[in-house]
Amino acid sequence: MAEGQKKSVWMYVGIGCASLLLLVIATCVGVGIYAKKKMEQAGGPQAFASQMITMGGGFIALPALPEAERAEAKKVLDELQAKAKNYTKDDLRDLGKAMERLSAAQKANADRKPTAEEAREFIADCKKISDRH
Repeated sequence: MAEGQKKSVWMYVGIGCASLLLLVIATCVGVGIYAKKKMEQAGGPQAFASQMITMGGGFIALPALPEAERAEAKKVLDELQAKAKNYTKDDLRDLGKAMERLSAAQKANADRKPTAEEAREFIADCKKISDRH
């Protein structure tokens, strides 16, 4: 009788592990489908990447700017996102470099915020990329 109980316990453990594995697989497939839909809505992987970089950069740069400059900077970032479908790999590379500089500036400061000048440089780089299209 003790043997039968051991088998039934292992059977439940196996069922539990298999259920967990199926749940993980279903979650991964769901996330993949969601990401693919979002990329298609954005205009492809490059446009999706540029929108994500722009959102992240705006989240870091806008609070560093004086209140009077934020509205204009937000317009530049919105324009950059609107034109994302037209970007080339070179545009994405330039946008990525601008984001890297902004992130490095953020990490270099003790308060973990870029200076207003560093934020202005990021916005200026975004404007150059946006003006190409």
